[in-house]
Amino acid sequence: MSENLPEILTVSELNASIKELIEENFRFVHLMGEISNFKIHTQSGHYYFTIKDEHSQISAVMWKTRNQQLLFTPEDGMQVVVKGRVTVYPARGNYQVEVWEIKPQGAGELQYRFEQLKQKLFEEGLFDESHKKPLPKYPENVLIITSRTGAVLQDFINVTGRRYPLLNVYLYPVSVQGSAAASSLTEAVIMVQNLVKKNILPKIDVLILARGGGSIEDLWSFNDEKLARVIFECKIPVVSAVGHEVDYTICDFVADLRAPTPSAAAELITPDISKLIENLDKFSYFSRSFVQQKLDSYKNSLREIEGSYYFNRPKDIIYNFYQKLDDFSKSINQVTLSRVSNFKNLVKSYKKTLHHVSPQNNLKKGYAIVKKKVEMDEMRLQFDFNKIVTRAAKLKKNEVIEIEFFDKSKNAKIT
Repeated sequence: MSENLPEILTVSELNASIKELIEENFRFVHLMGEISNFKIHTQSGHYYFTIKDEHSQISAVMWKTRNQQLLFTPEDGMQVVVKGRVTVYPARGNYQVEVWEIKPQGAGELQYRFEQLKQKLFEEGLFDESHKKPLPKYPENVLIITSRTGAVLQDFINVTGRRYPLLNVYLYPVSVQGSAAASSLTEAVIMVQNLVKKNILPKIDVLILARGGGSIEDLWSFNDEKLARVIFECKIPVVSAVGHEVDYTICDFVADLRAPTPSAAAELITPDISKLIENLDKFSYFSRSFVQQKLDSYKNSLREIEGSYYFNRPKDIIYNFYQKLDDFSKSINQVTLSRVSNFKNLVKSYKKTLHHVSPQNNLKKGYAIVKKKVEMDEMRLQFDFNKIVTRAAKLKKNEVIEIEFFDKSKNAKIT
């Protein structure tokens, strides 16, 4: 009777049997579907999520040792293709997919990671125009961070030398491709600022990150988050010149200026010296023309002022004073001449009067002048007869006198 009894299994035995059956028949599968209910276990770091399509769903797990190899973080709603093993979790009796690989459907893994980081940094404001530093119009020193051996450096030097030979170009050589490239680029940006701060390098006006074109894998070093943040914090204006015109990297968005190519960067940061010379010639010509026009205008204004009544009024007043001075001078001369003439006439009159009353004129009329002898010790004179006698009482007896007549003098003796 015991032979007809069914085999009784424990739940654990049944789940173990199912686990063995499923895992032996479904070693690896590739599933396409949409991720939902995505969760990261806080402590372990394992990924737990569901893969579903329009009609069904299946649980999935990706252990931390596997998900650390991903270049992006999965999200709800993401269409993916996963590779994994179908396993059973005996404790709950659930079957699930143990995921080994995840690839975004329709876009590459790197591209999806690029878009994720781009969105993250955009939301943090690292791409805002308000944070972009202006580039100097006439740079003196620029430093390019690129490979020493690539054609990028030589192209950059050729363009800057042709356009603006006054520019000093410095090189900080780095690896621009490979696993160590991102850290090398990040370290270069930090080191250049320190060298400038310590005056080992001169003041750098522009910092250029450059490399030639390539695939997204080749350019991936320029999509590094740490590098992007270092560029954002850089005190020197940064130009990103990575790849060809169609290539975009995270550095392009966070840099102060994006150049389509390294050669284009050389043109964007430098003025064209031939145009500068042409502009200087034009400026010189227009300056001379402007100055000449101003001078001509001032000359015309001066002529108008010189011909105006109010400008000539002071001059007319001065000329009037000149004329009055001439009149005064003429009047003074006339008065002087008149006075001199009057004085001459008066002198003639006096002379005539004096002539009439002069002793000679009286002698001519018959009068005589009596002079007596003067003692030398009385007047101390050098001649004898010089004292005119006007009174007879002044003469003494036997005194010799001189009588002067009109024609001659005679001596006489008083008796």
